Amino acid sequence: MTEWLKFYNSFFPDKNSLNFFISNCERQQPPNNLAKILMHQTQRLISIADDFPSLRPEEESLQILFLLMCTENISKLHDGFKKEGKSRYYVHRFFENFLSDNDKQILENGFIDNSDIHQKSLKLTKVVDMLYDIRCDVVHEGNYSFFHFQSGRIPMLNFDPNVTANLTYSQVRDVIVRCCISAIKEKL
Repeated sequence: MTEWLKFYNSFFPDKNSLNFFISNCERQQPPNNLAKILMHQTQRLISIADDFPSLRPEEESLQILFLLMCTENISKLHDGFKKEGKSRYYVHRFFENFLSDNDKQILENGFIDNSDIHQKSLKLTKVVDMLYDIRCDVVHEGNYSFFHFQSGRIPMLNFDPNVTANLTYSQVRDVIVRCCISAIKEKL
């Protein structure tokens, strides 16, 4: 239980609500243990993404790969989808179904489209497509060194995709974990 408590700690207002969440998930038994599986998968996949800087510093596309693997996995499990395919659909479904209004604003304000003369913020659909396309470039092309999140307080200009990232990896990661918690709570 220690690893779950440590991972989810910052997402709950107090120890009681954290313990209640973890305990309720852990109490589930097959075949009705989907919330427990979702809780474990979230921690596993996000933790792998978190570990990449020690393996490949500044290769944030690899982190995006595992963040998006998590979104797809949670969305498919939540929906009971057991076939192959429909990855992009399920990544979009994840954000559409589990994203809070506040987190939607964070994502939409987090990336500026530099190809637009007015440099507008990306809408949620475009943000998700951008992240998914980065994931695809890593998986299908082996390209994993071309995208970077904001570092510290300085926005990061990217050329492919042509966006300025105003968010850090941690900010995007935390949005995704909060979405996962929402999905888990639906299954409790």
